[in-house]
Amino acid sequence: MEQRISFLECRWLNEPELKLVKDKSAVICSEPHTGLWNQTYYNETHNNAPVLYFENEEDMTLTVRVDFKHKKLYDQCGMVVYITPDCWFKLCVEYIDDVASKVTTVVTQNGFSDQSSMNISSQIHFMYFRIHHRNFTFLAQNSFNGIHFKDMRLFHLDPLGQRLKIGVYVASPYQSSFDAKFTDLIKEDCLWQPYQGEKQ
Repeated sequence: MEQRISFLECRWLNEPELKLVKDKSAVICSEPHTGLWNQTYYNETHNNAPVLYFENEEDMTLTVRVDFKHKKLYDQCGMVVYITPDCWFKLCVEYIDDVASKVTTVVTQNGFSDQSSMNISSQIHFMYFRIHHRNFTFLAQNSFNGIHFKDMRLFHLDPLGQRLKIGVYVASPYQSSFDAKFTDLIKEDCLWQPYQGEKQ
């Protein structure tokens, strides 16, 4: 069953000053020196990025479209699964320079982040993201057209007795600010089928 999630019914983690939230869309302006990252390599922790989320415990598939035009290094926007400051996941487009950007996934557990990414053109200014959730195991995907999705990351998060906060975010780790527009926040019964074992 498909359900459109109203952005007006979502809640804020680190609410930003500049935003325009409607039923079917949310425009969020990033603020300088904001991010989501814990310790690894950079020896810094940032948990101050604006996140617009709803709480969920059910198996499901969540999809969103994000339109953006990044300005400076590491400007980013995408989806988040947030449990605690030391346990969360993000899937985003991250700007590098005028030629190349990255689709990046970060899994943070026990206070440390680990990252994987693939290069894309910086001429791409929109992306569809999708997260499947089944019993606290997740499959993250991205798509350039909202029809054909590619797998990006398979991972598990320990809920630690908390309800999952799932939603969208923006961040500008350096002295930058840009607008990201989120639309088509769609929740469905989990489209990711259970593993049936090896084929004979």
